[in-house]
Amino acid sequence: MTRFLFSFGMMMLSSVSLSSYADSHAYNQPFPSLSAEDKQAFYLGESIFERFWVPAPSSTTASDGLGPLFNARSCHSCHVNSGRGHAPKSDQLGSEVPSFFIRFAQQSPQDHKTLLGDEIYGRQFQPLSSTNTNSEGDYKVIWHEIVETFPDGHQVTLRQPELQWIRLNYGDFSPNTGFSMRVSPPLVGMGLLDLVPESVILEYADPTDRNQDGISGKANWIISDQSQRLGRFGHKASVATLNEQNQSAFNGDLGLSTELFPYPSGDCTEAQADCLRAPNGNSAHLDDLEVSHEQMALLDSYVALSMPPAMRNLNEPWFPEAKQIFDALECGSCHRPKLSTGPSQYTALHRRDFYPFTDMLLHDMGPGLANGFPVFSASPTEWRTAPLWGIGLSEAVSGRNGFLHDGRARTIEEAILWHGGEAQASKNAYKSLNAKQRTLFVRFLESL
Repeated sequence: MTRFLFSFGMMMLSSVSLSSYADSHAYNQPFPSLSAEDKQAFYLGESIFERFWVPAPSSTTASDGLGPLFNARSCHSCHVNSGRGHAPKSDQLGSEVPSFFIRFAQQSPQDHKTLLGDEIYGRQFQPLSSTNTNSEGDYKVIWHEIVETFPDGHQVTLRQPELQWIRLNYGDFSPNTGFSMRVSPPLVGMGLLDLVPESVILEYADPTDRNQDGISGKANWIISDQSQRLGRFGHKASVATLNEQNQSAFNGDLGLSTELFPYPSGDCTEAQADCLRAPNGNSAHLDDLEVSHEQMALLDSYVALSMPPAMRNLNEPWFPEAKQIFDALECGSCHRPKLSTGPSQYTALHRRDFYPFTDMLLHDMGPGLANGFPVFSASPTEWRTAPLWGIGLSEAVSGRNGFLHDGRARTIEEAILWHGGEAQASKNAYKSLNAKQRTLFVRFLESL
């Protein structure tokens, strides 16, 4: 089998200029080499990231336009300290957890060029609303336990989510609507990932498994009449650029109009008349948006220039052995350690090597992690390889853990045990390790 070994010395070198924070600020520190102008843009962007938006009309016109339907009141609400979200507990309503959301699309789309949501509820369920607008309803997540037993008798209890609708305020869903539970992903290192050249990502693609190693990474292409672009962001690699990802979140999660999504009613559909009639923060001219071009540019700067945390424990005596286990399990076949950026306007991001532990491609993860619909060329069982850098700091950053696309895994070990499909062999190999080796492997992942 092909092995993707990476240099221990190079890892140490690459980490020198990265953040040494290992607390709640580990994901939101600026690169140290920024110009005064870029540093100012970073901190102004951070203020927009943390801003609580309010419904229109409001005397604070720079912050109005929230909704009429929405999931959260700020970017920070979904990405606490730029960290990952978490799933609701069994006694919580979905409306109480803004970092968890439900996506809709057609189970059997006519083509892979467009994403059509539910005819009534749109592309995302929004349990919150502004005054005089009826919210879309609410839901709970019911957790079912599954016990995974290892060859040595070690047992781990996994939890599988079941979506339970508590209230649907606009009637039933369309028969062809599929559902997907999601948590907001961490924003660590997004500026670097945005700059990886397509050629670098496609170099690792092997959709037909020509080398017969069992790994078939493929690109998710976003196709329009004018262009074909490589998807790189989102759980399904369904968004092409960092700017588009940020604008989509403003519009879908907060109901705010942006340059790419200029309609102030957000995700409202024709079936939601009160939403369409609600006041908004746009002026009489459509080009005067609720999130201006200048605000969007500052927010993009904040996300792009947030520095990834440095690897930790590199000098610990156990680290080389733990790294060897990572190599032996073939985890680097998908969680590829090293990537490189192309040119950038920011010196900190320009043509540099970095270690996110992802190939940014889609992989079949098996039926246990399937969602309810395809996303462009991503089938229900295919997901983008999640970057592993900073994963051991998740709880320190946002005060909770929730791994995988829907937050079902409460620990890194649980996340490993949900791996199937192309990752089944690596999962089985992990289960065959002895207790000491398993502990070392998880400690290695926590150090990234």
